[in-house]
Amino acid sequence: MTKTPIRRSRFLAVVVAAALLSACSGGGDDADDAALPVPTPAEETPESEETLSEEDVRALEDLHDRYWAEIIAIENGAPLDGGSLLEFASPDLVEKRLTMVASYHDQGFFREGEPAITDVTVLSVGEDSARVESCVNEDDWPIMADGVEAPIEKRGATPRVFLAELNPEGWILVDQLPQEEAVISC
Repeated sequence: MTKTPIRRSRFLAVVVAAALLSACSGGGDDADDAALPVPTPAEETPESEETLSEEDVRALEDLHDRYWAEIIAIENGAPLDGGSLLEFASPDLVEKRLTMVASYHDQGFFREGEPAITDVTVLSVGEDSARVESCVNEDDWPIMADGVEAPIEKRGATPRVFLAELNPEGWILVDQLPQEEAVISC
């Protein structure tokens, strides 16, 4: 029976780490979201006068899709190689994400499946910058440890916001912004 305390402490570690992973993946509980004030039309952020071409919008949507494909593979257990991510994401963004995922993998946490990603929206925020926002539902993308799903609250879709910049080589994702800064709602 000496395995029982170890098993209990391992399960507790799974629960704590799963809660942290869920919090770092974005989101917030519904109580926090409900407490945010809803802007009136006079308070809303004015749209940028800059517009993006259809080509730019397609390129940014493609960056978003490629980023998520790589992140899903890595969180599901693919090698933590940032090489392909660096083709379309800044070194700082890649380092932040891979450092977070590496810490979970080191503790034995991996994901299975993939999140549902919908409502990809591209917004111009200046001459050479844009935001790419989407709704990400991680409810069917469980965090696993030793073949057991971590008990994490299902929250439905929550917004994700990325800042992108145009450089001489093309568009690149440079940062992930807090979900509270999303213009879209999920």
